[in-house]
Amino acid sequence: MQSVHPILALLARGPAHGYELRALVERELQPFWRIDFGQLYRVLHRALRDGLIAATGRETGGQGPARSVYRLTPRGRAAVTAWLAEPAEDDDELMVKLTLAAQGEGRLASVVGANRTRFGARLDEARRACRDAIESGDHGRILASDALRRRCEATAATLALAEPASQPPLPATGTRTVGATRGTRAAGSTRGATGARALRIAGSDDPLLGWLAREAGLQAQFVGSYGGLWALQRDEADAASLHLFDAEANEYNAPFLRHLLPESDWVLVNLAWRDNGLIVARGNPRGVRAAGDLVRGDLRFVNRQRDAGTRVLLTHALRAAAIDPAAVPGWDHPVATHEAVAQAIVHGRADVGPGLRAMATAWDLDFVPLAQERYDIALPREVLDSAACRRLLGVLRGRTLRREAGRFAGYDLRDCGQIVGAARPDLIRA
Repeated sequence: MQSVHPILALLARGPAHGYELRALVERELQPFWRIDFGQLYRVLHRALRDGLIAATGRETGGQGPARSVYRLTPRGRAAVTAWLAEPAEDDDELMVKLTLAAQGEGRLASVVGANRTRFGARLDEARRACRDAIESGDHGRILASDALRRRCEATAATLALAEPASQPPLPATGTRTVGATRGTRAAGSTRGATGARALRIAGSDDPLLGWLAREAGLQAQFVGSYGGLWALQRDEADAASLHLFDAEANEYNAPFLRHLLPESDWVLVNLAWRDNGLIVARGNPRGVRAAGDLVRGDLRFVNRQRDAGTRVLLTHALRAAAIDPAAVPGWDHPVATHEAVAQAIVHGRADVGPGLRAMATAWDLDFVPLAQERYDIALPREVLDSAACRRLLGVLRGRTLRREAGRFAGYDLRDCGQIVGAARPDLIRA
């Protein structure tokens, strides 16, 4: 990235002197890009020489020397537009472009569009490299390729977050003011905001939901099914992802919402039915066949955290086999995600742990099924009526998600995008 381009983009906001430009770089563009005063004034000198900027006079103030003020010329403005339209060379340049483009009308959409394909392809390549590393069994390659994959996924998530902000807000439907009926909303809450703000979703970890968050511009935080419900209850999230089965009611998710949000007008929108069970090493060398094997004494077990629905599912399976979960060696050794379980097995720190078939397949591991479970997204009714949620539902009900789900093992989309539960039964529709 040539240093002149970020400086020109900052001047596109209005005239400024060198000290102001340096302060803007420190405040807005670090740690992705830095420039010292010596470099800055060399850049300004060359830009003056090339006709990209012009001096508009000198500004005096305080006891310091007068400072030259610069403005962007038409030639400089054209250079900014051309630079923003080009794909970024690396993550840092992309972050600088997104930050600067967000200040200019119409420019953010151009930057997102120019970089979506390039960085999407880079993510695909990083995922292939990660799978190859797992296949090789080389722990050094696994660590390095996993780090690169995570970095690429973070960049893709940032692009997805920027995409809805680059679009004009959709017109609202009906006359309901989003969030107007929630009298318990904490001060400063933004749940009722529509337009460009991304929906906040908290809850159960899922690779397909991770893709959906990037595609639909969601802010996703994986804190477990119970953690998502508590975030929804405290108005720290707009939606919760969950897969909690109530054995007494023989029902997924709705009984927990009735208990934790008794006054909320909520709905459940299905994402998928998915295979959940036990992840084991490739070839299942320990011969794990059922949940009851976990008490054999010769298995190193890694668990999920207490708020996780996957841990709840395994608890039900153990109790159905008349086993106290506390009797499982390693029961109190939790990790936070399905992927962390798979990594513990790949790196030889564990023999078995609860998780998804999709994650076992992604890490070239084997899988012992325990249940096909319903995985839903819980939303207050006013969120369902929002423009941002209509974008989410459009992705849920579109063909792209179904193609993407084919990349993951163990998903059934028969109810995807449908309302499968509600505080008011009249809201449930086919």
